[in-house]
Amino acid sequence: MLIRVLFAGIVATLAPLLAAAQSAPFEVKTVAYKGKLPYVESGDARRDARINHRIFLDMAEQPAPARYSDGIKVPKEQDGLQGSSDFGFLVLRNDGRVLALDVDAEGCGAYCEHYSTTYNFDAATGRMIFASDIFTPAGGRTLLNQNLAKRLAEYKRAIAALNKDAAANRRKKRIATPWPQPRPDSKQDEEEDRIATAIEMYESCMESMRSPDHGKYFTLANASLQIDGESITFLNGRCSNHAMRALDEVGDQKNAYKIADLAPHFSAYGKYLLMGGPPAAPRAEPYRQVLQGRVGQAAITLLLSERYSDGSLSGIYFYNKYRKPIPLSGKVNGNEIELTESESTESPKPLIRVAVKGDKLEGHWIGKQTIDFRVAP
Repeated sequence: MLIRVLFAGIVATLAPLLAAAQSAPFEVKTVAYKGKLPYVESGDARRDARINHRIFLDMAEQPAPARYSDGIKVPKEQDGLQGSSDFGFLVLRNDGRVLALDVDAEGCGAYCEHYSTTYNFDAATGRMIFASDIFTPAGGRTLLNQNLAKRLAEYKRAIAALNKDAAANRRKKRIATPWPQPRPDSKQDEEEDRIATAIEMYESCMESMRSPDHGKYFTLANASLQIDGESITFLNGRCSNHAMRALDEVGDQKNAYKIADLAPHFSAYGKYLLMGGPPAAPRAEPYRQVLQGRVGQAAITLLLSERYSDGSLSGIYFYNKYRKPIPLSGKVNGNEIELTESESTESPKPLIRVAVKGDKLEGHWIGKQTIDFRVAP
């Protein structure tokens, strides 16, 4: 009898983990909004909402439609303003274990530029997957060092090619002085100016990448990943700024690895999720995940940013009934988080004071009255 009870307890504990192997692929639909945004449905409304709200809060700056048939409109306060548009997306993986989507857009501020964001979700829970979830700290450091070496080598090849082009340019113009020595006639050469500027740009980027401070900002926690059926690709932005973009022939950098080759670097959760290993869960924490819960009896949805090195963080939440995003800013202090409704006109501004309990938050919303606050995945 005791063995039967223990076995039942183990099965209950592992049930959420085993669900990943049993999850069916999502139905990925298209919502028309300044182009096309993805909207997933699986029959599990809570899980679907975690995925949909994460994408729509990022890209559309508003909650996802409560139902697919509701569609979405441009809010009046955004109408005519600069922002992201021309949305499109690709489904990179959708196999019941991982849902991976690449969403591209054109962002406009002082100027317009194309960009893309990759979203990787645990198909069982709707939880967003990060590099720090699926790699061990040691494995992550190894891969980041390998990526850095590959990126530097790519820039070195680009510089070598540019030097070769410059030398060929001088031979074509019958200039005896070897590149990169100054020309004896001191005449300006547009081709040489272009090449010299591009080389200087790459060398400046390489110097920055070799700096001891580089590792402080490019960590496993914020590494951008693209997960498909057979490989994982680390994504890095280009070297150039917008003004220098035309000179940057390298562009965005990608370092791809076969999933099978990454086995020594995976955490237990990474092996479970990507290689069919024994059930395992990622570290439970509330950051960078969509959480759902209540303020008093009112249903809400919350998304926090990452926890920055100085303990600061930001976030956004909305009441499900009204669906108007409320920006938050705050600080983590030990096991407690205090968030202020940063754009509130009330004095003092309402705040949320909660305790972190794994991936859950429990505490109070404090304004003209104090109300219970709780959210969870």
